[in-house]
Amino acid sequence: MHHRNALVVAWVLGAMSSASAVECTMGQVAIDSASVITPCGELLAAHNLSDRDRAQAHFVRGRGYHRTQRLNEAAEDYRAAFALDPKNEEILVSWSNVDLRLRRMDDYKRRVEQAYALNPKNPRVLRTVGALLFNFGEGDKAFEFYSKAIEVDPTEGFALYYRAREYRFKRKFAEAIADASALLAVSQAGLNDARSFLDEDGIVRDFRVKALLERAYSYQDSGRLDLAEKDYDAAVDVGRSAPALAARAHFLGFYVQRKDDALRDLTEAVHTEPRNSAALYELGISLAGFKRFEEAFAAFDAAVTARPDYTRGLVMRARMHRQFGRTDAAVRDLKTAVSLDRTDLDGLRELNGLMNALRHAGYWSEPGLPSGQTRDLDDAMRACMIDPQC
Repeated sequence: MHHRNALVVAWVLGAMSSASAVECTMGQVAIDSASVITPCGELLAAHNLSDRDRAQAHFVRGRGYHRTQRLNEAAEDYRAAFALDPKNEEILVSWSNVDLRLRRMDDYKRRVEQAYALNPKNPRVLRTVGALLFNFGEGDKAFEFYSKAIEVDPTEGFALYYRAREYRFKRKFAEAIADASALLAVSQAGLNDARSFLDEDGIVRDFRVKALLERAYSYQDSGRLDLAEKDYDAAVDVGRSAPALAARAHFLGFYVQRKDDALRDLTEAVHTEPRNSAALYELGISLAGFKRFEEAFAAFDAAVTARPDYTRGLVMRARMHRQFGRTDAAVRDLKTAVSLDRTDLDGLRELNGLMNALRHAGYWSEPGLPSGQTRDLDDAMRACMIDPQC
């Protein structure tokens, strides 16, 4: 719908400077996100642009800011773009993602709903509605919207990924593997800019890795371990990224004879991305398995330092504090973990594991997760952090 505008923006830029002729375009964002910021700014300084073309320049620059983790600046560009082009639902889709990353949940919800009202047939809008429903705990409804998005556009990469994940959660592994395989085909072909996505830390990743790992998880969960390992290896081969190395290491860690291989992968992952909290967490788990507790504590501590709201890291750092008799510090970490937002699935699993440990040790009897911190819960956690068997 807005392809013409991108070409106009590129043509105007070419008239201004032959060195930057095609840089303020969405295509250039996919190639080098940061590179569009300056030329789009130069374009916006011009006084002869139509509102539609000025909106597109703000939108492109917003995407550049977005993909380089300058979220507040991205939000301002999206705001300016939408004010000039208020029927462009694509702007709202990107803007809502910034709101989600900044945890502005009311704004996030409102913008997704507004995008859907503008164009309920846009596949990117449909999968964004699905993601919204998932983030608000309505997984079954989310699944319906992922499927609607794929019906409209079978190459919609995010919808394929999200639905593959949902199929895996439902233990429908054949369907999950089919969607992951379709996603891999899309990402290998480079359709719809599907070769890259922003992970939860705002880092641009290769979608081929996401597809291979999602398929590997389904192979692993369905007992097809040889195929799982093949996909883990393939994911690592695509650039040896920290997420791929950490995922393969987690898989290898189940085999006693391959724990050294897992540790090597994790060491490389953390060397590659020293602030990757998931890789640091897995490194801590591996080191603890080797009883290298000081180093394990350092890894968990680094994970929480990189991401203070990292529930899994907080719980494991608390356990390391307990290992060294630092009860107050351990309880402090657990209290922080319990107080955090509970939208992260891995974090929820970690909290459930903690509460099950408290129940098994006889320090807690209430079902489910606590709604908040209480004196009784504080006492239960303190008792657990004193008891090495808890």
